[in-house]
Amino acid sequence: MYTDQDIANLVARVQQLEQQLASRTLGGQPQLGITSKNFLTRAFSAWGLTFVAQLLISIGLTCIMVIISLILGASLIDLIGNVTQNFPQF
Repeated sequence: MYTDQDIANLVARVQQLEQQLASRTLGGQPQLGITSKNFLTRAFSAWGLTFVAQLLISIGLTCIMVIISLILGASLIDLIGNVTQNFPQF
């Protein structure tokens, strides 16, 4: 039914397709720890991503709070200075 030439062509084509598949998975997607088959690798990858996200959020919020406290602190110092000028000196 099939000749030896047909089988050889099919074997060559299967090998070519396997090579294309192997090169696609290696170069197409980055190797991420979050997609690993190992549980500990996935767990520490998720923890690391969460840690970095929390770090970035906390740095941003800290900068905002420092700016607000500097503005309110300067206003409070001016207010205290105005109040203490009105008291009599002993």
